[in-house]
Amino acid sequence: MTESKIYVIKASGEKEEFQPEKIYTSLLRIGVDKDTAKEIVYEVSKRVKNNISTRELYRYVLYLLREKRHPRAHRYVLREAIMRLGPEGYPFEQFFAKILSAYGYITYTNRIIKGKCITHEIDIIAEKNNKRFLIECKYHNEFGIKTDVKVVLYVYARFLDLRHHFDNVWIATNTKLTKEAIDYAKCMKIKVTAWRYPYRQGLEHMIEQKKLYPITIITDLDDSLREKMLRNKLVLLRDIIETDTENLSKLLGINYQRAYQLKEKALEIFSKEKSF
Repeated sequence: MTESKIYVIKASGEKEEFQPEKIYTSLLRIGVDKDTAKEIVYEVSKRVKNNISTRELYRYVLYLLREKRHPRAHRYVLREAIMRLGPEGYPFEQFFAKILSAYGYITYTNRIIKGKCITHEIDIIAEKNNKRFLIECKYHNEFGIKTDVKVVLYVYARFLDLRHHFDNVWIATNTKLTKEAIDYAKCMKIKVTAWRYPYRQGLEHMIEQKKLYPITIITDLDDSLREKMLRNKLVLLRDIIETDTENLSKLLGINYQRAYQLKEKALEIFSKEKSF
């Protein structure tokens, strides 16, 4: 008698057959060793039930990583941490501007510029090597959403109205892209930074290369504390680390002990990166 297939339900509502190798590959991608990845896949495969959501699978894999005290557990929550920056897109604009600064760009956020036809509010202006980029950030705080070709068309139309101010246009998003969006961006030579795109140059790669983790990778931050941090331009873990504990306490309106704990947590993530 053949075993019945097990299906998982994606965030989009679409069903697909459970594929353990996807979990294995995702774990290797974030730097988990092969033996640990195999152990986790084995544990998940034993307990997976039909019609489980990808969200539940994700949570169980994360639980196993944390149970094993694996130093790469924080990387597994990176995508979710970026989604916790919201709910609006402005914090993501701040975050991406900080990333660009770490890569040598001079950045300006939320500038108003008059185009040929109308006036535009620009998310980020970035300059490097005598090139000036118009950057439009597209942020989503839910899984299962892709940035589609309509967004790319809209951004390119804005660039056409502003092209006498810029050398190129750049789309930054925390989600994946549809195939149409990729095809159009390639055709029109639009620079794109998205989740796992371009290959080995995507958003997650830019973050991990220089350890530019958002503050929300600390999972016990409540909304009030997150908002205070963002208001004070504390967007990256390294912003917390580089702020004196007493000053951090005053900026956030928290006691010294809590400020110290935040710094210790941020330092713990960095030390795990270095020691692995």
